[in-house]
Amino acid sequence: MCGLPTETDEDVLEIAEMAHDVIRAGRKAAGSNDVRCTVSIGGFVPKPHTPFQWAAQCDAETVDRRLKLLRDAINSDRKLGRAIGYRYHDGRPSIVEGLLSRGDRRVGAVIRRVWTDGGRFDGWREYFSYERWEQAAGKVLPDFGVSLAWYSTRERGEQEVLPWDHLDSGLDKEWLWADWQDALDESELDDCRWTPCYDCGVCPGMGTEIQIGPTGRALLPVVSVTS
Repeated sequence: MCGLPTETDEDVLEIAEMAHDVIRAGRKAAGSNDVRCTVSIGGFVPKPHTPFQWAAQCDAETVDRRLKLLRDAINSDRKLGRAIGYRYHDGRPSIVEGLLSRGDRRVGAVIRRVWTDGGRFDGWREYFSYERWEQAAGKVLPDFGVSLAWYSTRERGEQEVLPWDHLDSGLDKEWLWADWQDALDESELDDCRWTPCYDCGVCPGMGTEIQIGPTGRALLPVVSVTS
């Protein structure tokens, strides 16, 4: 992912270093240079019912600039870079995804306008037109007093009523906000299967329990059995 909250250029460039390390390790283990890996990356889109539902989505220009920096960093060492594939989705489609992800009923008018203007099969790159979505949003949303940026690159406040607040995902909104603050502070949380409960609301809300093995050691949800 590219465009995460608190992300820096240096964070993204570490992906190139990791890819180089993968090739080095693969060649050492295989005893051959015939080793490849692929870096697949796209712009981060905040989603409802997650700690990032309040986050400002990164603008497309910043995402595209960082993706170019990453590509250049991967290819900076040709002996390693030629063994690394690079697949990416530029920042503009992610802005439309952000509009649809966190939009309310007013976005329905934008979707209809895009359809009226000829939008079809927009999930396929060859048919997608960012300009059509941008123009449709520019024609429709001002009548509601909002804009494309209002839905995408704007950070929400704690007390803002979100379009999906009436839906229960099992996670307490207060807990999600606290987790969002921890994310901004870059504070890590341990896996709740190995530590005391964080009281996120899922277990009692969904009638589930954390599974504990006979030794008292927490087990993963799926345990592989080898013969």
